[in-house]
Amino acid sequence: MSEKILQLSSMGIKFGGIVAIDELNLEVNEKEIVAIIGPNGAGKTTAFNCITGIYTPTSGDIYYLGRSILNVKPERITALGIARTFQNIRLFKELTVFENVIIALHLRYKDNLFTSTFKLNFKKEEEKIKEAEKLLKSQNLYKYKDEISQSLSYGLQRRLEIARALATKPKLLLLDEPAAGMNPQETNELTEYIKRIRDEYDVSILLIEHHMDLVMDISDKIYVIDFGKLIAEGTSKEIQNNDKVIKAYLGEEENA
Repeated sequence: MSEKILQLSSMGIKFGGIVAIDELNLEVNEKEIVAIIGPNGAGKTTAFNCITGIYTPTSGDIYYLGRSILNVKPERITALGIARTFQNIRLFKELTVFENVIIALHLRYKDNLFTSTFKLNFKKEEEKIKEAEKLLKSQNLYKYKDEISQSLSYGLQRRLEIARALATKPKLLLLDEPAAGMNPQETNELTEYIKRIRDEYDVSILLIEHHMDLVMDISDKIYVIDFGKLIAEGTSKEIQNNDKVIKAYLGEEENA
């Protein structure tokens, strides 16, 4: 039986009198790719913000590997093994590809003030460099390692952002609209890329995405939310045949 990585249990959050998420139940199991879909303003990114500690739910709970992570600070969330990318790419744009990855690796290495100040951690620094180079090679980014990140194509910047997240060695990877702004070729490449990193890194993936071809092709399970409330869940086939989803999200044919 696969391990349950993430569970949202009747999770809800209000901002003033506005219900942003209403008793959302969701699960991500080991090595699953799970998608959340819904219109703009449905509460998808709010759910991500709750999982990563940016927001604190006002009701329900969030469990990661069976442990509640309510009130856990965002930096601690990363240390626990949850990494995230954003809809608007958040790279250190003036730094090189290599520097972006090495910064992420620092989150996993704890050097005290004495060793950092007097440069007594040469061995760790060598380990970081080798690990960063290995990661860039595995993601086909090594040839760009000395390029300034903002000079890369949009698709490569997105791949770098994902590679940087992988540098923290997550067990759960959250992808917020990874195909946003991509052309069809980049989107097709991204689809295969996400499948590959799931298999190579033994990571579970929860993604928000509006690109329906990508969602239907890649997802083991899909959750559909509207105004913060779950209206459907199931496999790609089940969602494609769900009347509510067809009408509200995937469109329906007009009678001739």
